[in-house]
Amino acid sequence: MKPENEERAADLFNEPAESVNGKPEKMIKPVVEGAAAKTAFYDEKAEADKQEEALVVFNDTYYESTGVDYALENGKTFAVSAPLSGTVTDVREDAFLGNYIEIDHGNGAVSTFQSVDNIQVKKNDTVTQGEKLGEAGRSILNESAGIHVHFEITKDGELLDPSSVYGKTVSDWK
Repeated sequence: MKPENEERAADLFNEPAESVNGKPEKMIKPVVEGAAAKTAFYDEKAEADKQEEALVVFNDTYYESTGVDYALENGKTFAVSAPLSGTVTDVREDAFLGNYIEIDHGNGAVSTFQSVDNIQVKKNDTVTQGEKLGEAGRSILNESAGIHVHFEITKDGELLDPSSVYGKTVSDWK
């Protein structure tokens, strides 16, 4: 049997992200204004041309993008921030994917970031919406993207198109 304080901590961890004023947070883009989607989320229901735009090529093999790659037109690095408040559950160096960060936002919502340099958080840190996590970097998997960040979002383990949940609370995600 868990001590009472551990049970309460577990309950808090599964509650939805809330802003300072007590209202549920609405998801924001994790990148600075001006950063544009370089590679889109692969949607199996999309038109063929949209699906083609959401493919990543590595070693002469095409892979469906499981998130969105953001980059600046000028190819420079930029800040990457938390799209919602939450707890950092994983941080690791990974040359292939690009350094990796995972944040649990509660209610089954998890965001992941790849190709992050100058990481400013560590595992078990609590982050607030908009807090800087690091900076856009590079990866071997998507070298052609140059300096970018790969951003994924899941709800209850199911990948979602990040652009479909911006401006929505976790409870409104479909």
